[in-house]
Amino acid sequence: MANLFWRSKDGRTINLVERPFGSEDEFERYVYDVGEILSEVFILSRQVRTPARRDVPDIVGVDEEGRVVIIEFKNQPVTEDIIPQVLRYAIWAETNPDSIRALWLEAKDVPDDVSIDWDNLSVRIIIMAPAIPVSVLRLVNKINYEVDLLEVQRYATEQDEFILVNKREPEAPDKRRITKSKPEYNMEFYKEHRNSDSVDMFFAVSERVDKLVSDQGWPLQKKFNKGYIGYKYGFFNVFGLHWLGSKSFALFFKVPREVADQHQPTDWEPHRYEEEWKQVLYKVDNVDTPLDALAPLFEAAYTGIVG
Repeated sequence: MANLFWRSKDGRTINLVERPFGSEDEFERYVYDVGEILSEVFILSRQVRTPARRDVPDIVGVDEEGRVVIIEFKNQPVTEDIIPQVLRYAIWAETNPDSIRALWLEAKDVPDDVSIDWDNLSVRIIIMAPAIPVSVLRLVNKINYEVDLLEVQRYATEQDEFILVNKREPEAPDKRRITKSKPEYNMEFYKEHRNSDSVDMFFAVSERVDKLVSDQGWPLQKKFNKGYIGYKYGFFNVFGLHWLGSKSFALFFKVPREVADQHQPTDWEPHRYEEEWKQVLYKVDNVDTPLDALAPLFEAAYTGIVG
């Protein structure tokens, strides 16, 4: 049983004792209720019944990229057996688009900006457990679905609870191994699908954000996706650039609505606030867009995730 110690500014030391979840159902409900942990996934359904009665994905959702997200919870350290289990779920989702579409049509308040290719579904897997051993990390590289591995642990004092979310990174794959190719999202890819001049501006603004991140010394990872560039801290996006169409894009910041309202620039109205993704968007009209005016939002998004 692990312990964390929290030392306050006034010199007090508080012992945080690990408080495991009593069951997988409690674990799932807790993560679902917290909201922030899965803020990048729009939940379609919980405990979906697949044609094979033993195969029941814990949660099925979609992300901003229009990928179907299969989420599996284990309330104990996972073993290699988790891989064939989630593979069955992923293959079911990929080969049963009508079932996913039915969940989408039945869901309330689905996000308007998500485009799903029902003829060629993409599937992403998220595994959550208190501990994920190295053997599972190695096996993840043997499959061709995108997999996020999250260790989730709860600690508590008499009054407060603290959730530790640690993203485990799979080992680098063996370059000699031949695998099914995955799309590489880069300038060439964007120029095939977006306006060329807009792509040039998109990357120019991205370079300015790179410099801002570097100047601040923020340890963020830049990740290219089909529809956006995200600056991530572990599993979570902090801010980034998001395509709105083939010619337009916006800066996005992962902050609650009240924080977005508090830090709104005087002469720059937000494009919109997206409740389902908990982010505010500011449309970019030129390469010299005044990032300084959004400095408080960059800072709020960063501190909101990192602390």
